[in-house]
Amino acid sequence: MTQDEKLMIKLYELATKAGDPHIPVEAKQAARVIGIKDTALKTIIKSLAQANLVKKIDDTKVSLTPRGCEFVLDMRGG
Repeated sequence: MTQDEKLMIKLYELATKAGDPHIPVEAKQAARVIGIKDTALKTIIKSLAQANLVKKIDDTKVSLTPRGCEFVLDMRGG
């Protein structure tokens, strides 16, 4: 599993734990848990946003798009 995929899953988990998979979450918090450094995080978030999987809310928060949620659910097997 790639770092991008691990990050997507962790973002999904944090958001659903807060009550809604589309709620904005701290990207750094998710990255720290899975061992992604801040410099790599910026690059990963940029590519995920370009792929319409996440939406940048501000410099620290992102939310999963509907497509991003589908991507995670597909990876997790439904």
